[in-house]
Amino acid sequence: MKTIAILFACAMIPALAFAGKRPKSTPTPTPAPTPVTVGIHGNEPLIAAAPDGTLYISALQHVYSSTDSGATWTELLGPIYASSINLNSDSSISVDPGNRLFFTFDYPYAGTTAVCTSDDRGITWNCNPAVVPGGTDRMWTLAPTLTDDYEVTNEGLYETAFLHSTDRGSTWTPTSLGAGLFEPQTGPLLQKPGSTNVLQITKIFGTLPQEVPELKLYVYSPNSPGSIISAVRSTGLPIPAALPGAALGKDGELWVVSEQPNPAGGFSAVLAHSSDEGVTWSKLPPIPTTTTGTATFTWVAAGSPGHVGVIYYYTPDNGDPSSLTNSTWSVRWAETFNATSPAPTWTVGNIESAVHTGPICAAAGCSGDHRFAGDFITSLIDANDVAHLTWMIENMSTQKTTIRYERIQGTPPSTTTGRRH
Repeated sequence: MKTIAILFACAMIPALAFAGKRPKSTPTPTPAPTPVTVGIHGNEPLIAAAPDGTLYISALQHVYSSTDSGATWTELLGPIYASSINLNSDSSISVDPGNRLFFTFDYPYAGTTAVCTSDDRGITWNCNPAVVPGGTDRMWTLAPTLTDDYEVTNEGLYETAFLHSTDRGSTWTPTSLGAGLFEPQTGPLLQKPGSTNVLQITKIFGTLPQEVPELKLYVYSPNSPGSIISAVRSTGLPIPAALPGAALGKDGELWVVSEQPNPAGGFSAVLAHSSDEGVTWSKLPPIPTTTTGTATFTWVAAGSPGHVGVIYYYTPDNGDPSSLTNSTWSVRWAETFNATSPAPTWTVGNIESAVHTGPICAAAGCSGDHRFAGDFITSLIDANDVAHLTWMIENMSTQKTTIRYERIQGTPPSTTTGRRH
């Protein structure tokens, strides 16, 4: 493992005599975190944290676990149905309040969707091998309570199928199948505490000339008869390069992230948030360190009110990430503790340098080592406001990939006059 030097941009808080002036940022050296190798199998790393402290990462049909706060990782044997693996398969994980692990995947590629559960941290599994038969793709699962669990997959690769379990994943009932073709590039399922709706962020490319590609929100109402999707709500953000990320804070605030063109000719990371399940949105200014260069594969995490983080690949070069043939990319983590303020204060760290050289792209039009990370990288902020990040690196000479992880305990900037954190 190699320690990577990090410079954090920490805001200087003005004295009361200068109240009303815009605070200035000054770079402050901070001890570097140390990235940890999770494993060498799979990509599209998706991270989940159990109430008992166990961390899980699914990477295609591989599953890894850590019981020591991410210091070391073990690749689990996994269910027998996950033994047929290729780089085109998909998976998703979730952990319910009773520490039951839910793992869903298709096998083989574009085949049956299975859902498996484990009550012993992935040592043994109970599986429903054909929750959705036939050709399926890009499944997501969510286990928010001890009574209700949800599953979404794309039947025939495009038509949305929504399923509901009331027995902790033993049996699943298809609430509905989509009445037509839907966009297959979707993000994770979310449910605001106390709500009966299930939310999912998705990339809507549009089919009519007047339609503008946009990041939108599907609203599922599993307890109501009728259409599988009760509403499609606009976020006001453009579509990102990779699959979209979204997160709910402890206060139920919904956060989404994407990329938009910046003045330098690259792409900035930009966020929006909603307190009413996407009916209305507030858009943030772009993350300041992305107003030049190119950010891509953005993924958002949220914790206590105002505590938000974004992981992304970044290069100082400007352009479409899928066409930057000579660019070298790093992994960055941007974190703020006042995200809902008019001008959030961001701390931005370079987590790992030189993770890939050349274009980065996602989804069906992408192949070869340009798709080394699959379709997304992820992050979360746990119940203790600790951030957990996972991403991919590539050996430039062999083009072999490795899953990486980092745990970051961020702290809000000091509000004491003249002091730095």
